[in-house]
Amino acid sequence: MNSQTLIASLALVAGIAAISPVVQAAETAQKTVQPGANNARSLVKGDRAPEVYQRSEKAVKNWKARGLKAPASDAQWVQINDKYMMVLITSGTIVDVTPVER
Repeated sequence: MNSQTLIASLALVAGIAAISPVVQAAETAQKTVQPGANNARSLVKGDRAPEVYQRSEKAVKNWKARGLKAPASDAQWVQINDKYMMVLITSGTIVDVTPVER
């Protein structure tokens, strides 16, 4: 084997060896989907809704068009499964429940 072939082979092996740990480091464990807290049981008036439903991005903005009454100043309407629930923003307590009409 001549020196040019040997150098080329070593360069190729070194390149593959350098890339391999980077590729392995990029692989992460697959995340699994866990059942949500609201899927375990049926929420009713007086229960505490999961914390995610206290966030403004979960609020039903067009509550009037959906036939819902105006939410209290410290509450918002959210949809949880097949129900609209008025949730207190501060505590997450459900103060009103209305089924979704289809």
